[in-house]
Amino acid sequence: MRSSVEKKKGSVGKIGNAQRRGIMEHASGSYNISLVALSVIIAIVASYASLDLASRAGRNREPSSGGRRTAQLSGSAFAMGLGIWTMHFVGMLALRLPFPAVYHVGLTLLSLLIAIGSSFLAIFLVSRHRLSANRFIVSGMFMGGGISSMHYVGMAAIQSAFVIHYRPLPFFASIAIAVTVSYAALYTTFRLQNGNDLGHRKRRLVPGAVLFGVAVTGMHYMGMTASHFMSPPSAARTDAFAKTWAFLNATVDPGVLSVWVGITIGILIAILIGGAFIDRRLAMESARMSGLQFEALFDGNPDLVCVFDLNGHIIGVNRASEPVMGYKADELLHRSKRLFIVPDRVEAADRLFEEVKSGQARQYEMSVIHKSGHPVDLNVTAIPVRDGDDVLAVVTIAKDVTEQKRAEEQYRRSDKLNVAGQLAAGVAHEIRNPLTSIKGFLHLMRTGGDRKELYDIVQSEVEQIDRIITEFLLLAKQQPAQYRRTNLADLLDNVLALLNAQAHMNNIEIVASFEPDIPDIWCDDDQIRQVFVNLLKNAIESMTEKGMIVLELRKKGDKEVLIRIVDEGIGISEELKTRLGEPFYSTKEKGTGLGLMVTFKIIQEHKGTIRYQNGNVRGTAVEVTLPVE
Repeated sequence: MRSSVEKKKGSVGKIGNAQRRGIMEHASGSYNISLVALSVIIAIVASYASLDLASRAGRNREPSSGGRRTAQLSGSAFAMGLGIWTMHFVGMLALRLPFPAVYHVGLTLLSLLIAIGSSFLAIFLVSRHRLSANRFIVSGMFMGGGISSMHYVGMAAIQSAFVIHYRPLPFFASIAIAVTVSYAALYTTFRLQNGNDLGHRKRRLVPGAVLFGVAVTGMHYMGMTASHFMSPPSAARTDAFAKTWAFLNATVDPGVLSVWVGITIGILIAILIGGAFIDRRLAMESARMSGLQFEALFDGNPDLVCVFDLNGHIIGVNRASEPVMGYKADELLHRSKRLFIVPDRVEAADRLFEEVKSGQARQYEMSVIHKSGHPVDLNVTAIPVRDGDDVLAVVTIAKDVTEQKRAEEQYRRSDKLNVAGQLAAGVAHEIRNPLTSIKGFLHLMRTGGDRKELYDIVQSEVEQIDRIITEFLLLAKQQPAQYRRTNLADLLDNVLALLNAQAHMNNIEIVASFEPDIPDIWCDDDQIRQVFVNLLKNAIESMTEKGMIVLELRKKGDKEVLIRIVDEGIGISEELKTRLGEPFYSTKEKGTGLGLMVTFKIIQEHKGTIRYQNGNVRGTAVEVTLPVE
């Protein structure tokens, strides 16, 4: 009995005629190019249908969608396995062997089960929420191993007078192609599976489907290159299956196999049509939900919602226009925004509109003119409408805050009157005490008590009145803050230079401890200087005996600096700490509390904090934090 190569030599004329009819030469037969092309198309189309279902399963992670997820994974594995199997046998039908052959039913069905099972395992692994490189590698091995196993079991199903031997190099190359390209296809498809955009998802499936088509067909035709048909050692052929399973041990000829292949192609087409139908349903449902959401946010919004084109003309407005501005919606359409803005705010509105057109969302306050002529205060959020990198329009959501601002202004006026009343009462109380003393001593002088010490006491009380009035004027005449970048270490050195003389007169030493590389802060340096003058003077005046004051400056994280002043004075009780910063409250005998009140106000305006604590042994520790920016 001759080998296939020897038999082919005997039929050179037949193969030559086949080549002239468009049939490609192969080592163990010849291929029909049309069926080869069909096998490649089947592999890609089936891969696309399978990946489409798998990507849907990857997004269904809610507990309530467990049944749907399992069905989608199963459908994906079925489509992929069926596609691999169909591609293989279409490729086998494309091969025209120079001898008759039939296919073993049991092995043919086993090859189908292998393809579906390995596809399920691979797709199940890559459809999980958390993906890793190891997961992709294992999935690629499952898929590539399944493709290879299906192919070689399918080859074992061939029943003929010849047996198949495999050349080692192309045999292992075929398996490597299947595993490597399967890994690439799975990684390409599922590495970004969190995306919800339908168009983006569809575009991402195409390269994965093409790679899977390459994996399946590349493995198949490389495996066929490894195949070599040879005569068996004896005329009798050993059956692959025991005859216990008569049906599985039966064979089918290529004609019946082509019918099976046609049925599987029909099933794949049905899966594709079903996927397209589901996509259309989902797209329509998504569009309907988007429309309902937009309608709820637009027409159902109690705030004024306007859509502007890039020239600033109104192209859409909701029903809130009438209660907010007095205009019906159709009265505002196609009119410029400039017509409704208070004249002195038009320039600012144009500048903000240009910023939003450049792609930056903005929130600001704006005054517009009501149809009746009075101004309306709006709190506006302006958002660019994008299509990729292009801004197509601007949407503004404006809340009417006219009544709110009016109430706030009334509250401010009332609060100012209340504060003024408290200050007036405090000033009257603080001045009345020394005035009472002066009045009493003047009465003593008139009655003959003309002693020198009485003049000293009267002068001291007059000076106390002068101090109260001076501090009150400082509180009343605060200038607008002038913020600039300031080196805090230099500023504190300047404060120490001012107060060292007073400290030495009271036998007090001020020890400064500054960390290097303290970042500059953004502040009004005059106001911050006044803060630390007040705090250090308070520390000096709290100490009745010789002692030390520690002034520390250091970084607090990346965004703040900490200034700490620790004295050895009499300290402050927990009850009194809660009242620090109140006007006309002080722990000093002749203090007014106005200086500390100004200190708290300045630190608050600089977005900082001030905190009083007891010292480690005695005295008081004051901690001030200020932001770097």
